[in-house]
This record gives sequence, C-alpha cells and structure tokens, in this order.
Amino acid sequence: MKSLINYINQIHKLDNNEVNSIKEVFIHKKITRNSSITKNGATANYIYFLETGIVKGYQNEDGKFIVNHLIEPMNFFVDFDSFQNRTAALDIFEAVTDCSVYKLSKTNFDFLNNNTSFFKTFVNSINSNALACKMERINDFQKLTAKERYLKILKVSPNLVNAVSINDLSSYLGIEAPSLSRIRKQIF
Repeated sequence: MKSLINYINQIHKLDNNEVNSIKEVFIHKKITRNSSITKNGATANYIYFLETGIVKGYQNEDGKFIVNHLIEPMNFFVDFDSFQNRTAALDIFEAVTDCSVYKLSKTNFDFLNNNTSFFKTFVNSINSNALACKMERINDFQKLTAKERYLKILKVSPNLVNAVSINDLSSYLGIEAPSLSRIRKQIF
C-alpha cells in the first residue's frame, strides 16, 4: 500500500483522512504469471495500480494478438472507455510476470470522485499522462524507424525488453518478429 500512497502523494499531498480513504477502497491482489487480469468483451469493473511485475494489454483482431500496452510498475491500467462508460472492454490485460496490484472498483472510484477533492485532480493527472503517452507512441510510429523504436524502448524500459517475449515486443513496436530479431542481432 505504501507504494500506492507514495505515487498519489507525488501528484497530490494526501492528508490522514485521504490516506485512510485510499486504504479502505483499494484491494491488494497477487497475480501469477500468464494469468488473465481482464477479459475481452467483459465490462471493466476495476482500475488497477501495478505495484510489481509487468502487464501486457492486447486486443485479439481476428485471431491476431496486437499488443497495445506494456505496463511497468508504478502505473495504473484499465480499458478506460469500458470502465467509465460501462461498455464491453476491447483490451485484455494479462500478467507477463508475477504481479502485485491494487484494484479499485467502479463503485469506489465513483465514491472517491464524488466525495473527495483530491481524487478528481489525481484522475485528471492520470488521464493527462495517459494521453501524453498515447500521443508520444503515435509520434514514434510516424517518425521513428523500427530500429529507432527498438533502441528507444531499450533505453527507456530495459526491464520490458528482458521480460517480454519477442512476439509481444515486436507486436508492441509494430515490427514483425523476424525483423526485430535481425535488429537485435545488428545491435548486439
């Protein structure tokens, strides 16, 4: 719980009542490697904070798995459209490694959002960060070569490169697996 409190404190300095509110509504859960966290088509009922481990988020497009998210510790994840609008989720989240998460139900999310002043500010910050990450990812696909995208993730997130399968990494980077293997051989 300490890591979650510290994360929120970086965005908004919590008082004791706010810390107690967080402790009351977030539920700790251990997830084993390769376990599904959410399912395709189900409504997202929880938002998750990843304390330890790595999670991938992907979509199944006619039998082809497209990895859209590789999540490292100290980040939130959810199919936000499904969570907010109570629609069927498109993203499937799965533990790549053993993980420790804190989950917050939609009911408790709404409670915090409607009854505390800090939570709206916090959620806006999370949404802004998520949007900035999506925009950077789009920009990378438009401007960087496949090799440059790989070098960037190698520099920014070396733990992901070591923990994620070549197929998942190539999907996330928008590179065919054999091409990514050639790029890796050129670099090492």
